[in-house]
Amino acid sequence: MPRIAIIGAGIAGATLANRLTYSGVTVDLFEKSRGTGGRLASTRVGQLSADLGAPYLDGCSSEFERFLNSFVEKGVVETWRTTRSDFDLNQQESIDYKIGAGRNSLFTRELLKGATLHTETRIGVVWSDKQGVLIRDDQGYLIDYFDAVVVAAPAPQAVPLLETSPRFAHRADQAATSANWIALFQFDKRPSRLDGVSVIEGEHPEFYRIIVESDKPGREGVLIRVEMRESWSQSHIDDEREPLLQMIEAMLADWLGESLKPSTSKIHRWLYSRTLQSAQLTQPLWDAELSIGACGDWINEPGLEGAWKSANELADVIIDSFGAGGNLS
Repeated sequence: MPRIAIIGAGIAGATLANRLTYSGVTVDLFEKSRGTGGRLASTRVGQLSADLGAPYLDGCSSEFERFLNSFVEKGVVETWRTTRSDFDLNQQESIDYKIGAGRNSLFTRELLKGATLHTETRIGVVWSDKQGVLIRDDQGYLIDYFDAVVVAAPAPQAVPLLETSPRFAHRADQAATSANWIALFQFDKRPSRLDGVSVIEGEHPEFYRIIVESDKPGREGVLIRVEMRESWSQSHIDDEREPLLQMIEAMLADWLGESLKPSTSKIHRWLYSRTLQSAQLTQPLWDAELSIGACGDWINEPGLEGAWKSANELADVIIDSFGAGGNLS
C-alpha cells in the first residue's frame, strides 16, 4: 500500500486521512501546531475548555449532516440547542448546532485514528523527483520521501508548499482569506446581560459574535468568547496582544453594562480565519504525474463543509489512482 503525507490537521486533512487510512493507505500527517483541528482548534482558559476556532460544526447539506450524525452515534459529536439574540438582545430562532464532545478538536482527533500524527512540525518544502515526493521542515532538513503528498493548509500557507506545481500555487494564491482576533474571558459569575442567551450575533461595529462557551454540553464555569469583526481585526492585525486584550475587555464591559473582572483571559490571532473567496475550482487539485495534491475550503466552497467536501473529492481520486478500496464509514 502507498505511503502518503498530509500537511495540515484541520478538518480537510483529518477527513482525507480518515478516508485514506480506511482504504488501507499508510498516512503520515504533519501539523505545525501542538494539537489538531486547524480552525477547529481548542484551548484551555484556566481549568476550562474552549473552542478557539470555529465555534461549531456548521454545514447545510444532508450529506454533511449524515456524516456528523454518524459521530453523534459514537459519542464524539453532540447537539447543542442554542438560545440566540442580536446585539440589542432581540431574541432569534434557536438553532441546533453540532459540536465536538468536550471540545471541537476531539472530533478531528477521532478522524485521525489510524494515521501517524507529527505535531509541532512545520513543513517548508514539498518537491517531487524520481525517488518520490520529499518533504523538508522549515529548517531545510529532509524528513522523508513519500509516494504522494497532499497540502491541506489554508491557501496562503499552501502557496509556497505547492511551488513544485506552479499551476496549483497560482490557484491557491487566488483565494481570498480574512483575519480575526478572538478573546476568551473566564468570569466568577455570569454577566446579567447574558442570562438566557448563549449566542449573540448580528450588526455591531466591532464584535462579530459573542458566545457563552460554558453553555455548551458538558462544559463548566462561565467562559465568554468574543470574536471580533474582520474590519476591526485587520486594523489591529499587528497590535501587541496584552494591550489589545485589555481593549477588548473594556469594550465587552461597556456592552455588558457592568465591570466584571475576568479571573483568566486569553487572546488569539487567526491570520487565515475564513476563506472569503475560493479559487472556484470544479475538479480536485491532484497531479498524478507529480503525485502532489491539495484540499481545503479554498478549493471550491468556503467553510467547514467546503473543506470536508474537498477532502472527500480528493480522496476518491487518490484511492482510484493507487488502486485502494474502501468507503467512508
